[in-house]
Amino acid sequence: MINAFNLLLILIVALSVLVVVLIALLIRQSWKTSKDLTKNEILKPDQNGVSGISDDFARDLHESISALPDAVIVLGENFAIEWGNSTALRWFNINVHPVEGQAFLDFILDEALSRHIRERKYNSFFDCQAPGEESISLRIRIVPYRDGRCLLQARDITHIKQLEQVRRDFVSNASHELRTPISLLKGYLEMMQQDNGQTIDENWLPAINQMYLQTQRMKQIVDDMMMLSRLEETDLSSDHAYFDIAATLHDHCESAKMINTLKSHTFDIQIEPGYLYGNEQEIESLIMNLLSNAVRYTPNNGKITVEWEIDLTGGTLSVIDTGIGIEAEEIPRITERFYRTDPARSKETGGTGLGLAIVNHIAMRHDATLIINSKVGKGSRFSVHFPLQRIKQDNDQVALLLH
Repeated sequence: MINAFNLLLILIVALSVLVVVLIALLIRQSWKTSKDLTKNEILKPDQNGVSGISDDFARDLHESISALPDAVIVLGENFAIEWGNSTALRWFNINVHPVEGQAFLDFILDEALSRHIRERKYNSFFDCQAPGEESISLRIRIVPYRDGRCLLQARDITHIKQLEQVRRDFVSNASHELRTPISLLKGYLEMMQQDNGQTIDENWLPAINQMYLQTQRMKQIVDDMMMLSRLEETDLSSDHAYFDIAATLHDHCESAKMINTLKSHTFDIQIEPGYLYGNEQEIESLIMNLLSNAVRYTPNNGKITVEWEIDLTGGTLSVIDTGIGIEAEEIPRITERFYRTDPARSKETGGTGLGLAIVNHIAMRHDATLIINSKVGKGSRFSVHFPLQRIKQDNDQVALLLH
């Protein structure tokens, strides 16, 4: 006979087995859930709604993403559309149905944007007008996704662009309005300087000289501001043609030597023959600003090297000095407008804080890259690298490389 104790023992064992079975079933269901999630099922709608482990969860997720003010598109292999919210379909003028499987690049007419996407430039963004609504300015960013996919996100930056335009208009208008009175004031001060004490008390001459220097500096700032405004407003390809970059560099180097009378600098000129496709006036401004910086911040008896060399990747213009150098943490900001590593020294040497901003802007307008290397107390190297398609060379050996 089974006594009460044995019966209780049998019940305990049975319950234990039941618990183990239940735990095993839960683990199996959890594994299946995880496996289903890895298949990305929640982003694939079917004809009856949203398939996956949880129709309600997936539907909520779709509705949440669709409600975002940003455009979101999931791109699969060969940039085929796997999913996109309604904002994305409207901004990119995607009006086909079903949208899944369509080649996204077929809807992109902007070649620059198409190239940006094909090259998967994950670390940069691209600004353009919305293909479906040209009144909207977009900032597009691509984020790498699982299994070769990528997530394209576009944000409406129309308001930011409008504020930038207001700022540009203000700078341009203010520069034009200031230019005339400053030029007038500068002219009168020049006349006073030449008086030689005939009608003006000689005690005023130091003050007049100081006023003249500051007025000259104000005029240079206004001229630089107007230059930046022109660069921002004019068409990128305006007045571009091939010109002799070697001759232009030689001319400006000679000019730098002639005006550099206060400091005993040594100039080392290493220029290969070549032609550059671009706006010659803008490139001249770029060269003058680089040379001016080198002369300004290189001490007496220092050395300034100017190089122009061509290789298989393009042409590189470099201005190298043995000046004061730049701190490493300052280099990322050195091309900002009015940014100075040493404000007191810049004012002393007559810098406006706009020279490198102009250089960087001109470089970008010519598909070029400004590269800055510097060591404090050793000097700096400013290099502008132009792409191969903008370079021509009449030297037979280099011509073979370029073709």
